Amino acid sequence: TAVPAAAAAARLRARRRSPSDRFSEMLLRVEGWSEELDARHAAAAEAAAAPSRIERVLRGSIVGGRNEEVVAALRLCYTDYKPLRLMGDLIFSLMGKLMRKSGPS
Repeated sequence: TAVPAAAAAARLRARRRSPSDRFSEMLLRVEGWSEELDARHAAAAEAAAAPSRIERVLRGSIVGGRNEEVVAALRLCYTDYKPLRLMGDLIFSLMGKLMRKSGPS
């Protein structure tokens, strides 16, 4: 039961950080996925396979995360609108699970 309790405590600490701080952390993590997606893309090209839909979404997130105007707009939505923040957290969580689960192809 220690593992679920530790996970619950981590979630609680994450909720206490400001939305702006959480957004900044997500932005950094998405940028960190860039190298892994590059490796997946290279492997898929060798196998003549198209990138998956989620890989295209992740790649678009990385590209958007490098555009200051896009980041400013997304940060505003994330910090000021709780329903959009909840959806952003859900999408980020799902993408993170996929990145951990599937690893490089």
